[in-house]
Amino acid sequence: MDVVASAPGKLVLLGEYAVLEGAPALVMAINRRARVRISAQPGAACEVSAPDLGIAACALRFDSVGMPDWSADADAGAKLRLVDQVIRGLAKDSLTLPAGRGFKLALDTAEFFDADSVARPKLGLGSSAALTVALASALAVFAGRGAVTANRKVWLDKLLVLHRDFQDGRGSGVDVAASLVGGLMSYRLRTAGAEPFCEALDWRPMSLKHLSIWSGKAASTSNLLGALAQWRQSHEAEYQAHMKALTVIAGVSRQAVLDQRGDRLLEAVTGYAGELREFSAATGLQIFSPEHEQLTKLAAQSGVCYKSCGAGGGDFGIALTPDAERLADARKRIVAAGFRCPPLSCDEQGLHLDY
Repeated sequence: MDVVASAPGKLVLLGEYAVLEGAPALVMAINRRARVRISAQPGAACEVSAPDLGIAACALRFDSVGMPDWSADADAGAKLRLVDQVIRGLAKDSLTLPAGRGFKLALDTAEFFDADSVARPKLGLGSSAALTVALASALAVFAGRGAVTANRKVWLDKLLVLHRDFQDGRGSGVDVAASLVGGLMSYRLRTAGAEPFCEALDWRPMSLKHLSIWSGKAASTSNLLGALAQWRQSHEAEYQAHMKALTVIAGVSRQAVLDQRGDRLLEAVTGYAGELREFSAATGLQIFSPEHEQLTKLAAQSGVCYKSCGAGGGDFGIALTPDAERLADARKRIVAAGFRCPPLSCDEQGLHLDY
């Protein structure tokens, strides 16, 4: 039996940081996929390959209660911490792998790295969330419990727990939701009075043109959130003031898409970028890195709106405009300045399973 699963990455268009306080975030699943293949093999031996982590074939052993045992290769086990977390997390819900059933597990996240750079930095498109969705879903099917993936709302709740455990409790889960469901959505944490949880949206009728731009610099969302948590300890009132301002604009952006008002969405994106810049200055997080500041100026020279995507500090940004000629002009300026614009587009499918 072979099980093949894949899930897309994401771009957070608006709502970053404020989503942690219950604000709606606009997120788009994008056409870069994490892929997982589980192939049954004779005997009880199990192995994992993950070329993007430098692992060709790592033996996966299980202890007496069915939990992963990496003692034979601790270094590889450390690199495969996500695999370990997912298997253990699924076991808590009685989704354990069949004892004595051998398999090969292959992980492929190549599309989340910059293939045009010798250093191959991560592109900041949600690879760990996409891999969590694909891996957990494939393992559930292989364990004979594929039906649990059918109810996306229930399955999302489980995937959020798995990924949050991997991130040491940090993160909103917006990336997990995008990887599972696909398309463009409004997402917010499930808290009292804050429904809907995930809401499908469509900005295509607004005829907005967009351009995704790689800043050329990788950033760590986990590190930024850790630094923010430290700053917040002695600046709670200031933190809440910034979150309130960001939350208001996030709500406006969601309503703008629902109303198909491209002009209002552009105003919201511009306003959110401005508030993020002030938040960045207050916290010292450098959300708007020098690269993002340069991209903002280049886009403005063509009359195009620009903001960083997600936690910032590097990774991607997005340029938005209803005018195709202006976007083309902005692209010329941006490429001439040494930046690249990988062809990212919306992935409507989300999780795909084949078995």
